[in-house]
Amino acid sequence: MSCTSRFLRFQWEHHPWRRRVTNSEILTSQETNMWARVVYRDYVRCDTQQICEACGQARPVVSCMCDMERGERCPPRLAWLAETGQTA
Repeated sequence: MSCTSRFLRFQWEHHPWRRRVTNSEILTSQETNMWARVVYRDYVRCDTQQICEACGQARPVVSCMCDMERGERCPPRLAWLAETGQTA
């Protein structure tokens, strides 16, 4: 199926993109708090790719990073964890 639409002499593409995680890891970052003390925080870093559900076209892989709370609720990451058999 093609995602290209034509009307008169105009042509445009419209893709229904679906985000998919290809890799995920937990990183620990060293930061300072407001009293200049060192604190360690965990973050989730994912490599994501967007794929068109209609024609299968894929965009380049990009990285995203978020805090642990948001990473544990992220639907694409949870789907990848279930698919690979890993735990959150």
